[in-house]
Amino acid sequence: MVKLLPAQEAAKIYHTNYVRNSRAVGVMWGTLTICFSVLVMALFIQPYWIGDSVNTPQAGYFGLFSYCVGNVLSSELICKGGPLDFSSIPSRAFKTAMFFVALAMFLIIGSIICFSLFFVCNTATVYKICAWMQLAAALGLLLSCLLSPSPTQGSVDSSE
Repeated sequence: MVKLLPAQEAAKIYHTNYVRNSRAVGVMWGTLTICFSVLVMALFIQPYWIGDSVNTPQAGYFGLFSYCVGNVLSSELICKGGPLDFSSIPSRAFKTAMFFVALAMFLIIGSIICFSLFFVCNTATVYKICAWMQLAAALGLLLSCLLSPSPTQGSVDSSE
């Protein structure tokens, strides 16, 4: 005959396992959030997203806030734009995409800072705050991808 544990002891064992697993999930979530923030910061800081090499017939690069066009005769790149000069961004589509990437970056950094609220607030409240911030950041990145112009939409210099 199998001897069963009393209900209080079984509940204590299940509670211990639950707390240990929830902490492991929290640590994994925090670690993945830090990795995600590094990727978003690199995405925001990187001046060029798509480009060619100098050896191609028409070399050039473009990103959110900077673009370079190659000179065929001298094989030099002429670059325009910078992250602090919002007026140098080529078009409204790039400006909008840069805004949403910056918003996503600040939301992810804010989410990492909100993890320090574990010392002050309820765990479930902190998870909900961080989850909504990360969801908003993901939507910002999605919007930036959808709104950034493709190379088939015309010239980069268009002022729309």
